[in-house]
Amino acid sequence: MNNAFHLEIVVSVEAEDSHGFESLFDRVADAFSNCDGIANADVAADLGAHTLTFELDVEGDREADALERALAAVRTTLHAAGGATPGWENHFRMLRQTVEATASPV
Repeated sequence: MNNAFHLEIVVSVEAEDSHGFESLFDRVADAFSNCDGIANADVAADLGAHTLTFELDVEGDREADALERALAAVRTTLHAAGGATPGWENHFRMLRQTVEATASPV
């Protein structure tokens, strides 16, 4: 794997009030910063829209490989932040994924 990619993944969070969403964001930010296999990890929240925007750099042979690794990192983060119960996918919905090749390996 010698190609580097920058990804942005936007996730909608269902069934959270504002206080619950802020608490979830804090847990997600902590978990994402500790996620292995990614670089330049950052997450932002839109409190009004209840969305989380993950930005990260990963390596992969192809864009599809990079997207797979990035989605795995986001899912791992959501599970670590408390989304590891049955039906967690009903609370988090992937809205958009953007993959861009970067100039240098991560």
